Amino acid sequence: MTSTLAALKQQDTLFGRLEDDNRFAVNYGTSDGSFASVVPLSEPTYWRLTALQSVMSNALESNAALSHRAWRLFRRSTRRSACKDNDRKKGVIDGDVVMKFADLALAEQEDLASSIGSTVTLIMDNLLELSCAASVI
Repeated sequence: MTSTLAALKQQDTLFGRLEDDNRFAVNYGTSDGSFASVVPLSEPTYWRLTALQSVMSNALESNAALSHRAWRLFRRSTRRSACKDNDRKKGVIDGDVVMKFADLALAEQEDLASSIGSTVTLIMDNLLELSCAASVI
């Protein structure tokens, strides 16, 4: 069985020649047993996925009527060992939200993509790039 990176190199003969191909993700586990990644993105990809995340948070229903935006901007109290300044963190894309784009019907994908001025193909390429960068080899 070949690794994800080896399979990617076989499919894309130009892989490794661009500066964007030499990025590393930080994979980490938390004390509650979850596993996550922090992945750097190029600026155009970041802005496209940020717009998609915003549109998807507003357009799609969430589980148990919980707001994705409210959850990410939640402010913890200082009693629970939060940051002293209690700043809201921005500049982070919620991969769980944007990855739901791939599970939508094609008509919904086209509506969401056109609402941010993009195409379904371009967004799917960006999501594939993100999932490959976050994969554990």
